[in-house]
Amino acid sequence: MTRDEVGALVAVIGLLSQTGTALLLVCLFAALLRSHPRPQSYFRQWTRGWAALVVALAGVGVQYAFPHAMATRPLAPRAANLVYQAGKLLFVACLFAGTLNYTRGSRPRTFLRWAVPAALGYALASAILAGPFLNAVMIFQTPLVVGPFVACAWLLLRLPASRSTLGSRTTGVVFVTVAALWILYAVAFAFEGVPAWRPPDGPLYFLLEYNSFFDLLLQVLLGYGMVVLLMEDVGRENADARSQLALAHDRLRQVSLYDALTGALNRRAFEEGAALEALGARYGTALMLDMDNLKQVNDTHGHAAGDELLRRLVETVRRCVRPLDRVYRWGGDEFLLLFPAARPDEVVPRVRDAIAAAAELEVSLGAAAFSGTEDLPAAIERADRAMYEEKTRNRAERARAAETVLLAEPG
Repeated sequence: MTRDEVGALVAVIGLLSQTGTALLLVCLFAALLRSHPRPQSYFRQWTRGWAALVVALAGVGVQYAFPHAMATRPLAPRAANLVYQAGKLLFVACLFAGTLNYTRGSRPRTFLRWAVPAALGYALASAILAGPFLNAVMIFQTPLVVGPFVACAWLLLRLPASRSTLGSRTTGVVFVTVAALWILYAVAFAFEGVPAWRPPDGPLYFLLEYNSFFDLLLQVLLGYGMVVLLMEDVGRENADARSQLALAHDRLRQVSLYDALTGALNRRAFEEGAALEALGARYGTALMLDMDNLKQVNDTHGHAAGDELLRRLVETVRRCVRPLDRVYRWGGDEFLLLFPAARPDEVVPRVRDAIAAAAELEVSLGAAAFSGTEDLPAAIERADRAMYEEKTRNRAERARAAETVLLAEPG
């Protein structure tokens, strides 16, 4: 094979590889868009850009596939060049629109509304002026590739530290590398006819011979950077969703562990060990409270008044407990108070004085000491028995007081 034939074969292989890679990227990007719960606008534009690049490369492929038609029909190469130029400029426009959307939040539709007609108009004009020569078309293409890609690189690499990621840095570096490579292409094409630079000995001939492979490499890296950007966005959204779910779970857990009426911890909280950290390995006191007059208030004034009485009891108790003490609504009108590192003779008088100051509260209580958390259930049982014994005494005293009042009444 002659050197020209080898060069033509290399060009065809490079073009096929580049087209196949662009097509695979289109399929990958489309699949990622479909699987994303909330498709990102910037990534949609980048997907459209890769699809436009496939169309552009097809325009070049037609020229390789039908050389006879290109040589015998004057309009054929111009039409193929128009397809290539239009597809390539739409590729650049879509990538720039997506980058603007990602970095600045600009709406792609607003930019593309004038960018697409401008790209198509420039493609038509350059295809006419370049005639049948593909290299001339590429020279016309250079400023509209270099300018937007340098702008894309600047936008991505100038992101604030909070938004600068592996994906943005990689994509920005590849954009500026593509721009630099196209500047070299333009120089090579411009000096191709100068004897000192003429192939195969010209210093830039290597770029012209293997340009498809250079484009292929940068194409893969650009696609990689864009996919990483999307994955980073997905990761941030997943992290935010997990955070919101954790907050919702915490709120639900809090609701499930607190009594809705009084705001005290409920029995489930005690059984699950919630808020018992302050006990640790300490001794302490378990105190049981029971409302003696709740049924009377409910029967006389209604359940709303009874609910208010329960809230009043909890408010009163909270004023005489420490931050490390715990108040549980044990069930109905019964409450459990836990006092770490405190003895019954220290806490019972304090609780009695606080309740006595609230005249509307009639309460029976019992207390028992515990030596550690393993002794706590037994201490609660002892406190409960002591509370019921006091409740029985209080009931008997009230009955005697009522009988005394009846006997004292005349007649």
